[in-house]
Amino acid sequence: MKKIVILGSTGYIGRQTLDIVRAYPNEFKVIGLTANKNKELLEKQRQEFKPQVIGLGEGELEKIAVLKEADLIIVAVVGLAGLKPTLAAIKAKKNIALATKEVMVVAGELVMKEAKKNKVKIIPIDSEHSAIFQCLRAGKNSEVKKIVLTMGKGKFATMSNSDLEKITLKDIYKNPTWRMGEKITVDSATCLNKSFEVVEARWLFDLPVEKINIIVHPEYLCHSMVEYSDGSIIAEIGTADMKRYTQHALFYPQRKMAKVTSFTDLINKKMSFEKAPYKKFPGLRLGFKALKAGGTMPAVLHGADDTAVRKFIKGEIKFTEIAQLIENTMDKHQVIVNPNLEQILMAEKWGRENVN
Repeated sequence: MKKIVILGSTGYIGRQTLDIVRAYPNEFKVIGLTANKNKELLEKQRQEFKPQVIGLGEGELEKIAVLKEADLIIVAVVGLAGLKPTLAAIKAKKNIALATKEVMVVAGELVMKEAKKNKVKIIPIDSEHSAIFQCLRAGKNSEVKKIVLTMGKGKFATMSNSDLEKITLKDIYKNPTWRMGEKITVDSATCLNKSFEVVEARWLFDLPVEKINIIVHPEYLCHSMVEYSDGSIIAEIGTADMKRYTQHALFYPQRKMAKVTSFTDLINKKMSFEKAPYKKFPGLRLGFKALKAGGTMPAVLHGADDTAVRKFIKGEIKFTEIAQLIENTMDKHQVIVNPNLEQILMAEKWGRENVN
C-alpha cells in the first residue's frame, strides 16, 4: 500500500486524487492533507480518510511534505507556495507527483539538481508533460530527436490583430477546453501558459531547448509526442480527462485498469496539426527566450506575467499588451547564472515589480 501526502487536497487535482483513492481503497493510505483556506472541506476529508496529520495554510506545507512514512508527495497547491515544500520533500528523498507548474517554471534547474542528487523521481501530472513522460519510456534520452508539445486552437487564432486588441476577460471565459482559474485562463489565451510548459519540459526531461517544439492540434486528442532519431513518433492519445494523468502519476511505474475512454470512442474522429502561431501570439516564444537567457530569467518571466495579467484583468492594458509588457521586463533584467533559491525568488519578485 502506497502512503501518500496531498498538498492542496481541496483543489481540483487534490479532490481528483482523493477520488482515485476512493476507487482503489486497498492501494493507497492517505497520511497527510493540506489546504490553504477551505477549512470545511479539509475537515470532511480528514473524517473520511483519517490521515495522520492535516494542515491549514502555507505555513504547514513544508512540515507535512517531509512526513517520514510518506512514499509519494502530491504537490497540487497554487502558485509559488509549492516551491519550498517540493524542495523540502526532495531533500527528504520523497518521490513527487507534480501538478504545480510554478515549481518548474521558476526554479526548474535547481529543483532537478536536487532531485538528481537525492535520487528522487518527479512524475508530472500536467497533461502535456505526463504525455511526454509516458512517450519517453519508448527510448533513451540520447535517442530523442525532439519533443512536441501540442496546443489547442481557439477562436482567437482566427481573429485579426485589431480584433485581438479588443478581447475582454468575458471573451476569454467563453467555452474553455479545461475548467481553470482566472489567471491561467488568460495565460492560455495569450499562449503564455504554453511558454511555461516549454520551460517545464526543458527541466523535467533534461533536454536542450532546441529539441522542444510546439504544434497546434485543434482536436485535442493527441496530448503531446516524442520523435526519436529513427523517425518514429510516439504519441499519447485520448480524450481530455485530467484524471487519467493523475492516476498515472499515483500508480507509476505500474498502470491500473480504469473506466476511461476506449479506442472505439476515437473511431471517425480526425486529427490534424498546424504550425504554431508565433507571430500572432508573441507570448508563445517567451519561454524559449527565457531558457536561452538562462539563470534567473524564467523566474522573471513568471513574475512579469503575473503582474501583466492582473493589469489586463483590471482593465488597465489591452490583451495584446500582455506579452509586450512581459518581454520589455525581461529585456531589462540582468541575469544571474546558477542562482540559489533566494536569488530565484528575488528575481521573480523583481519581475512582478518592474512591469511598466
